[in-house]
Amino acid sequence: MIVRVKERTRGNVTAPMVVWSLAIAVVLFMLEARLGSESSVTWVGIGATALFGAYLGWHRRVAAAFVAPIVSWLVAWFPLVVASMIRDGFFKGLVVGLFWITVGWALIAMMEFVWLFLVATLVRMLRGSSGPRDRDVIVFGPDGTER
Repeated sequence: MIVRVKERTRGNVTAPMVVWSLAIAVVLFMLEARLGSESSVTWVGIGATALFGAYLGWHRRVAAAFVAPIVSWLVAWFPLVVASMIRDGFFKGLVVGLFWITVGWALIAMMEFVWLFLVATLVRMLRGSSGPRDRDVIVFGPDGTER
């Protein structure tokens, strides 16, 4: 019995995911600390997420959209608390920041996931096939023939 496994995904998404998470952390920091135009900063976040979703779809890594909000949370929790403290003062900002990290992040993560998944799926569908696929199962007969 011979088992052959072929990897169909292309490209590692760790570095782009970290870069995207840093961009989202900056966007959330600016929104929470009220730095810059709210609409401009929001559109930068939406655009960064769309670009990362397109990257995931192009490299056939749509499943990474499930993990990306968790990585984003890991990167953004500290800057979000600091931004809350800048806006509301130390004690109130600490409480508000911890609230946004625990309760509010469910909404943020859901929006990130939905947008990433939709864009990645759309790009993957538009990209099409990567060429002729090898058969998943090859059966060698007793006389050496391949089926």
